Amino acid sequence: MLAACADKPDPEQQGAQMLCEARQLYAETRYDAARDTILSLRRRFPMALDARRQAILLMDSIELQLAEGDSLKQEFFRRKLSFDIEKMRK
Repeated sequence: MLAACADKPDPEQQGAQMLCEARQLYAETRYDAARDTILSLRRRFPMALDARRQAILLMDSIELQLAEGDSLKQEFFRRKLSFDIEKMRK
C-alpha cells in the first residue's frame, strides 16, 4: 500500500509545471495557449491550490492583454488584477 502512494505524482508539482508552461507561453505572447494551459491546470489538478492561486494572476494578465483595443474590458481586468494582487497579500 505504501509503495502505491509513493508512485503517485504530486498534484501540486504537476500544477506548478503547467503553470510554468503557461508563463512561458505568456512570455512568447501566445496568450490563447497560455489561457488554455491554465484552464487545463484547473481541470486536471483541482488540488494544486498554490499553482491555481498563482494562475489567477497570470490569467488576469492574459485577459488584460487579450482585451487590447477594448478600453472597458481593459479597465475591468486592470481593476480585477489589482484586486486579486491585494487579496493574495492578505
